[in-house]
Amino acid sequence: MGRGLLLTALVGAAAVWPASASALDVVVTLDAPPLARAIADSRALTSAAKQRRLSLTSPTSAAHLRALDAAQERLAARIERTLPRAEVRWRYRIVLNGLAVSLPAQQVARLRALPGVAGVLRGTTYSATAGEPTRDAAAFAPAALAAGGEGVKIAILDDGVDQRHPFFDPAGFTPPAGFPKGNTAYTSAKVIAARAFAPASATWKNSRLPFDTQLSEHGTHVAGIAAGNANVQAPGQRVSGVAPRAYIGNYKVLTVPTASGVGLNGNSPEIAAGIEAAVADGMDVINLSLGEPEVEPSRDLVTRAVDAAVAAGVVVTIAAGNDGDSRGAGSVTSPGSAAQAITVAAASGSNGIAGFSSIGPTPLSLRLKPELAAPGVDVLSSVPAQSGLWANFSGTSMAAPHVAGLAARLIESHPSWTPPQVKSALVQTAVPMSAPPTRAGAGLADSSRAMTPLLFATPTTISFGLVRRGATMTAAVDLADAGSGAGAWAVAVDQASDGVVIAAPPAVTVPGRLELTVTTTAQAAAAAHMGFVTLTRGNAVRRIPYWLRVTAQRLAQHRATPLTRRGVHRGTTAGKPSLVDRYRYPEVGSVFLGPEQVFRVTITRPVANFGVVVLSGKVEARITAAGEEDRMVGYASLPFSLNPYQESFGASRPVAGALLPAAGAYDVVFETDRGAGGRYSFRYWLNDTTPPSLRPVARWVKRNRPVRLRVVDNGSGVDPASMDARIDGRLRSVTINRGIISVDTRGLAARGHRLVLVVSDYQETRNNENVSRILPNTRTLNLRFRITR
Repeated sequence: MGRGLLLTALVGAAAVWPASASALDVVVTLDAPPLARAIADSRALTSAAKQRRLSLTSPTSAAHLRALDAAQERLAARIERTLPRAEVRWRYRIVLNGLAVSLPAQQVARLRALPGVAGVLRGTTYSATAGEPTRDAAAFAPAALAAGGEGVKIAILDDGVDQRHPFFDPAGFTPPAGFPKGNTAYTSAKVIAARAFAPASATWKNSRLPFDTQLSEHGTHVAGIAAGNANVQAPGQRVSGVAPRAYIGNYKVLTVPTASGVGLNGNSPEIAAGIEAAVADGMDVINLSLGEPEVEPSRDLVTRAVDAAVAAGVVVTIAAGNDGDSRGAGSVTSPGSAAQAITVAAASGSNGIAGFSSIGPTPLSLRLKPELAAPGVDVLSSVPAQSGLWANFSGTSMAAPHVAGLAARLIESHPSWTPPQVKSALVQTAVPMSAPPTRAGAGLADSSRAMTPLLFATPTTISFGLVRRGATMTAAVDLADAGSGAGAWAVAVDQASDGVVIAAPPAVTVPGRLELTVTTTAQAAAAAHMGFVTLTRGNAVRRIPYWLRVTAQRLAQHRATPLTRRGVHRGTTAGKPSLVDRYRYPEVGSVFLGPEQVFRVTITRPVANFGVVVLSGKVEARITAAGEEDRMVGYASLPFSLNPYQESFGASRPVAGALLPAAGAYDVVFETDRGAGGRYSFRYWLNDTTPPSLRPVARWVKRNRPVRLRVVDNGSGVDPASMDARIDGRLRSVTINRGIISVDTRGLAARGHRLVLVVSDYQETRNNENVSRILPNTRTLNLRFRITR
């Protein structure tokens, strides 16, 4: 399972059962806005009407849905008529306007050209984000454990919930009107909805069931934290969920099993379908304890669905990710990067953040995330019977459902609050922690403080992003009365330093607008600055976290060489300037003290990827937005294997790439550690979605002579570290030289044998589950051959 499963207990790499090699899952978008966006952006409706929970049956909604249905019907018919091998899987009308389509990869260009198609978004694979054991969840919500969340519906989008667990005993519950929904064999008076969202290529027998008796585990643990019943006996103690009287909706969006049996993954079209269904079913809160490295925001299907769900009136809580100790600043994952979500870090105690908890800002969108922290270390909660009923996990997966439960408690007490108001109540009243805002957001979420927030802030956090030297930037926060909060508040700002000044008025009146200005001098230090804007009235204190980074843009001083021809190139860092010593985001430990050479790539059309592999020389590659060392293209630019389905996962690899890049200019930088630099060579590829081709030289070999196969890859090139050869099921040594792979047969008898050879190209090391299907750049050859005397 990938890093998306925000479980810190996961170690090593996991192989998965590959999906159908011929099918590609995409989402086709149409021009008209989805219902949630149409209502939220309407100029005809009043502000009060737009803030109410989205109704699917109002005359305005019904008319818009009919128009979307008609346009989608026309497009679906056109797709099926023009592309007979295409299959329409899901339809989105509420949080997205589009169709999920499974089709042969070579037909995507024809699909994109059809009338009525506004865009084609490739699918993304996500996995859960969990961990190991806890103080019980009740310790986080100590007040009135028999109560909390009465009547509120929490959707758990995960790997399935075991409704039979004693933590979800339905005694004393009555389903709301219209429930249960979905597959009622998996529902109860407590778990009131059960649905599964499997990809078209799913072959696992349990993929289409809401609960997998063999592989589901994570979702049951998450659900117990959010809404397990009150005072349930666990080993050695009694436990309670944060909102024990809340209902649970089970939306199984992680359905694809890993071959090693360590969990389930899911694809972005199915996750978006789960979000759409949860909104349509009337869920009040959605929890997503899953994630993958952020891709270019405009092409991130799940974050778009998340933001639309919030616009529809649903609070969304999401795990921040578990890459903090390995990837540093800029390690918050998608969909935790969604602007409107509440993104949650893992607290390790009353004032500390777990080392694994991901650190903001978000790597590409540069948002200040996470917003909050909640318990995420050693959390005791429910697991299915096959896993022992109770277990302690650690991870931001455990932190997010704590906040989902708190949101349910707030909604119970304040049913008229909108999702942004619930978010603000939690963020502005959070308990201060010793960790900075990029690690803990505003601090530790606290339900009792959030019940009386006094004021609402929009936005709840402030990201100025990258600020150049000698620049001035402004930001505004709208403040509203949340009850007894009207009037004058004193304003104080944690001041930055090193040539950065943040100006604010000494006081602000609620309701009203707070204006902030950041000014940097021409000599301002290139560094991150963060802190809090503090509002005080008497004993009441409310805080708004902020973040910015002064960027020097030293990379822009280089003269970049255009890189247009795919294939092998040569370069040298000798005689080049040494202007940049560190790249971000994410920000990992590499510091470069030597000279660098820069090449320029310009993307003018949608592509799946591009990248470079260093073939010779002592250089490392990075890829950034043109001229901006602080705008790296995320994880794909880092020189290690990102693909959790390869044995090399986490190992250093001489590769840098970009996944789903937006149109624009990018710099490919070759850096040296120290010294005068020197010559090197590299391969450049663009839009590589094809695995290497393999062809046996002969189907028979003499005894003790190797089996030889010819391998060709015209894209990123064959990755020798990926080769895995097994004869009759046993591992054999394998080498490659000048396009010929040799598999050792010494000691094998003179008879027929079966060879299974797996080979990937270098692009596969970039495929960190943000690709359309699993292992698209890997070739597996099954060959029967004979050894002769």
